[in-house]
Parts: sequence; C-alpha cells; structure tokens
Amino acid sequence: MKSKSVVLIFVIISILLAAGFFASRKFSRKNEGVSSRAKIVTPKGAADSTEDTDSEHQSSGFNSENFDTFIRLLPSETLINTITIDFNNDGYDDEVITVRKTGSQAFTIIPGLFNPDSADYDRLKSIPTSISRIRTFSLSGMDLTGDHRNALVYQGVADDENYVMEVFLWEEKGGEGELVNIGDFVSDGTIFIQQTERSDSYQLSLSKGESFSVWVYESEKVIDEEGNISAGPNQIQKEYKWNASVGKYELSNTIKVTAGRLAANELSRIQDGTVETFAAFLNGLWYKTSNEDNTLRYIHFDYDKKEIILLKSDSQEIYEWDDSKLRHNGIYLYTVNSDITNLQRRFDVLLTSTEEIKITLYDSIGLIIKESSAWDGQYKKLGLQSSIDENDEEEKNRFTTELESAAAWATEDGMNTFSLKDFRYTFKYDNMQEEGIFSMMKIGSYNVLELRATSFDSILNQTYALEFGTKVITETVKRKTVEKVVTDYDTIIFTPVKITPTDCFSTDGKSYTFVKVKEE
Repeated sequence: MKSKSVVLIFVIISILLAAGFFASRKFSRKNEGVSSRAKIVTPKGAADSTEDTDSEHQSSGFNSENFDTFIRLLPSETLINTITIDFNNDGYDDEVITVRKTGSQAFTIIPGLFNPDSADYDRLKSIPTSISRIRTFSLSGMDLTGDHRNALVYQGVADDENYVMEVFLWEEKGGEGELVNIGDFVSDGTIFIQQTERSDSYQLSLSKGESFSVWVYESEKVIDEEGNISAGPNQIQKEYKWNASVGKYELSNTIKVTAGRLAANELSRIQDGTVETFAAFLNGLWYKTSNEDNTLRYIHFDYDKKEIILLKSDSQEIYEWDDSKLRHNGIYLYTVNSDITNLQRRFDVLLTSTEEIKITLYDSIGLIIKESSAWDGQYKKLGLQSSIDENDEEEKNRFTTELESAAAWATEDGMNTFSLKDFRYTFKYDNMQEEGIFSMMKIGSYNVLELRATSFDSILNQTYALEFGTKVITETVKRKTVEKVVTDYDTIIFTPVKITPTDCFSTDGKSYTFVKVKEE
C-alpha cells in the first residue's frame, strides 16, 4: 500500500507539472499574439543620404529596425517616430506615434491614451497629415494656452511645398475626452509659435501663464485679368491668438509688408528658379543686425561644401546642408548637425532686400529649445553694406590681396606665422597650429578681419582691425635728398577689436605685427 501511495503521488505531481507547462505555453502564445512588433523608420545622417524617400523599397536615407511600441499597430502600418507627453493632464505619460500606412506616402498621427486601470494604451482616433518627408516633419508637445495643458503640435512642409501646422488640445466632453483641433494653419511662407517668457509663479504651477501667439507669414495673393491667382511681391503677416471662450486660435492682427526695397532686376537675378543661384547669393558670412543679449551672432553659408556654420562668441555649430527647396521670396534649407545626427534643423530664409535676409530656425527633435529663437531675425551680409564707397571697398580688397599674395606672414621674432587662402586661415605658434575660416569687412572707418577657428581652443581673437605698417624712404626732390613716410604693404598690424554693425573699438587681447615672408 505504501509503494502504491508513493507512485500515486508521483503521478499527481507529473500531471500538475504537465498542466503548468501547457498553461505557460498557451499564455506565452497569447502574449505573442498581443505584442506588436513595429517597423520603425529613423533618418540617417546627411552624409548617408541626400534625398527623402519616396517609397519603402527605395529608401536609401532611412534605416529600418524592429522595436516594440506601446500602441498596437495594424499590419498595414509602419512606425516612423514616437514621442511621450501627458496630453490629458492626468499625471501619466501618454504616447503619440507617427506611422505610414500601406498605399499612402503621407504620415498619420495616432495618439495613445494611457489607461491606469488596465496599464495599457487606448488607441485614439488617428490624425491624417499631408506631409510625407521625414526631414520636414516635427511632432512635439507644449503648453501653448498657458493653463498647464500640453497641446499636441505637428508641423512640416507638404508635398505642394506649403508649410503646415496643426495644434490639438485635449478636452473632456460628457465624461469622455478627445483631442480637438484648436489651430489649423497653411502658408506658402513661414509659420512659427512666438514663445514669450512666463512668470516664476507659472513655472511653479501657482498661476496661469500668457498664451503663445502663432504667426503666419504668407505671400499676398494677386489675381490677374484672366482670374488666375498667383503670389504677389508683398508679404502678409498674420498673428493668431488663443481665444479661451471659443476654444480656438483666432486671427487678431494683420500686417502688410511691401516689397518696395527689393530691386526688381537684382531680385530676378537672385531668384531665377534655381537653388544654385540662390545659394550663391547666400554664400558667405552674415551677421544678425539686432541681438537682445548683446551677443553677436553670425551664420556662414557654404553651398559648395554643403555646410552651414552658426557662430557665436567662442562657440560654433556646424550643420550639413542636406536639401534645399525654393519658395516665393525665399528658400527652405534642411540640415543635420555634423556631430549629433539626430539633431535636424530647418532654416527658413526669406529675402527681404538685395542686402538683407530674414532667418527662422526650427528644430526637429520634439523639444522646445529657446536658444534656437535667439538665432531668428534679420541678417546682413558682411562686406555688402551700402554705406561703403568705392575707395573703402578698394582698400578692403587691398588687405585681402596682400594677405593672400604671400605664402605666409611672420612676426618679427619668427615665432608665429599667419597665412590666408580660399577663405581659410592658418596660424602656427609654439609648434601648434590653428585653422579656421575668415571674412574681411569694413566697419566704420576700420578694415576688420573676422576669424572663426574650427577648434575650441583658439589663441587668436575673433576680430582684428588691420593696418598697414609704415616705412621711411629717401628720395630726391629738386636736387635735395629728403625722407618720406610711406605705406609699407609688406607689414600688417593686427589689433584686437570688438565690433558692432556700425563701428568697432579696441578690446583686450594681443596685437600682432606680421611681416611678409619673402620667397627664396
């Protein structure tokens, strides 16, 4: 009897183990059926691709990998990107994904509301867009209305080259909620959110903040005799403000900016319909005409090297010029940071005159970066100021000619050498070498050399006032030998200065006297 009991116990244990095994297999298969494996498409660096994809099979600028997503995907959907925001203000992070559906190149946005009871994400009504190029698309969340509610904002360039922005806000209705469109903007120009500083009490969630305005820049519509509508030379600026009583952004202000300053012949030359011509106009160093933080900012365009450099104080950012799209009175430039390939920036360049442009920067990483707005504004090209007369221009060119005519310039002790070639400079000191780009300009009555090193440990100042040296010569005048002081073009004095758009003044730093190195 005892042996039979032992056998019976082993039989029961075996049955329980088998039941547990099959139950776990069934549970595992169930989970496999629920879990959604999504194909996510992420852009590579600009060096890997020059164009956006037009189809999944022709995608040379994207890299496809498999990832899990909280929101369950349909078999016909390909995941493009995803962000996490709390759009219903319940303290839980919700998810918003962007997908491309089979048979359509345009992106679709799908919000997912986190359900704390089921610890799952409830898929909400999808939001269709007219955007199909990933480098022009941006999805983010921010408090536009100032009442501590995150609005969902997407923006980008549609296939018809118009700029699009839509804003959605969560609203509770009858115990249920949904994302409601509170702003729908389309323009052939620029659309941007004007962010303003909010109080400390707002930052501490003790009070509401000021709502942000949305500015829409578009071309004036002109109707010809045949009834055809086209873009006119003038620009219309529209300001939309949040109206809490109706729950919408409404038009509050309209400004008409005339194009009277645009020279017709120069405008037609710059805008001949090709990117190359407009890029040639942009090539060079531009300075921002107004800086609220008293920091001079420069942007250097180099279309041949497909490079854009942002210069400020002792820092610089280099962006790879990835793509360009012409528009009326301007151009869109799509760039990728050379160091951080996930950081993409879109430059919206508007031609306001033959000597001035307006630049607006947009980041495409889903974050609000206040530093970006500091670069927005009017820019003038260094060396193209209308106040420079022909004599000043000849003098400025003389410095460039002389500096580039010699293989090198050396200090009197021979310890330091300096050379210029093809808009780049080389400075050798203490068995070390510094390199960078340069630009020559006329500021007030001074000829100024602007230097930007490619490294952060620059020993030279950023700006130097240049002055030719002098020498004493003897000559015979009416049979008498006299001494005469003349300009010595083989000697150039570098004096460190700080510049403003209209003047410059001496600043701290080492002055250099360089002498042309004679070729043997």
